[in-house]
Amino acid sequence: MGKNVIYRGLSFAWRNTWLKWYRGSKQRKVENYWKEHRVKRGKENPEQTFYVIRRRDAYCGLFSILLTSLQRISNAVQAGYVPIVDLQNDFNIYLPEDKIGKENAWEFYFKQPMGYSLEDVQKSQNIILGSGAVPKMFPYLSVDFLYGKTGELEYWRKLAKKYIVLSDKAAQRVEQEYQRLFAKEDKVLGVKCRGTDYAKGKPKNHPIQPTVEQMVTKAEEIFKQRNCTKVFLATEDSEFYEAFAEKFGDRLVSNKTQYAQYMGGSAGREEYERESDNYESGMEYLVTTMLLAKCDCLCAGCVSGTVGALLLTEGFEYTYLFDLGIYE
Repeated sequence: MGKNVIYRGLSFAWRNTWLKWYRGSKQRKVENYWKEHRVKRGKENPEQTFYVIRRRDAYCGLFSILLTSLQRISNAVQAGYVPIVDLQNDFNIYLPEDKIGKENAWEFYFKQPMGYSLEDVQKSQNIILGSGAVPKMFPYLSVDFLYGKTGELEYWRKLAKKYIVLSDKAAQRVEQEYQRLFAKEDKVLGVKCRGTDYAKGKPKNHPIQPTVEQMVTKAEEIFKQRNCTKVFLATEDSEFYEAFAEKFGDRLVSNKTQYAQYMGGSAGREEYERESDNYESGMEYLVTTMLLAKCDCLCAGCVSGTVGALLLTEGFEYTYLFDLGIYE
């Protein structure tokens, strides 16, 4: 009887030890996979070192991916490497699971930075698989940076102009929407409103977003002062849209046909009533941001889409950014 108790005790302890080792081994394997490391897959392209840009956080939005990729592109180019963005070989929200390993979601929206694709590295001898961690970023949500006061914005704007090029399909969509919404004589105020989920969820260490009332009041002020004729509203939130529609009437334009209603909970979670696949959501977001970048004036809170518009614009006549502090 005693021996059986001891045996069972040892068996239980051994099983716990084995499970702990197994889980630790599995975690180490994952961590090693996402570390930056060199691989060799053939003998081709000996004169080039390819830097494959990856992102471990698969649930981030399109412009978050764009901004972290831009930082990696900068690092790679400075080191003399050829950057290639990989949204193909690991799960991300813009790629259906049956397309993993087969299609590159980056190329749905953008061209590769230097014309090379993942196919070009398959048999190459000099490949660096980049870290999946979010890189140390330029201060992209700093109001002083976005106003150009720190002197860095122009560098990132030039880099984006050179390496962030729309795919043919995305460029066509942008042009079609631009022709549909804007006339040559229009002077357009672009307004970027992050959904009320953000304001109510208060994500820690992120910029505080303006309320609906603050945004409408400031937009009306700029609209009158700058003699604008239209307001282009970039938002996914029905509360913002309804307030702007009431204030601006037929002077308000938008490329969206469906708006989300905040259902409660934390910012960034899927809590909207909306029927749309992620590919189309990403394309719509990209088109919206590119149209925002083509406006004459800008009124916005500090979020990734705002940064995207500021990097991809040819220039705004007037810019107003809400500087309300940081959520704690």
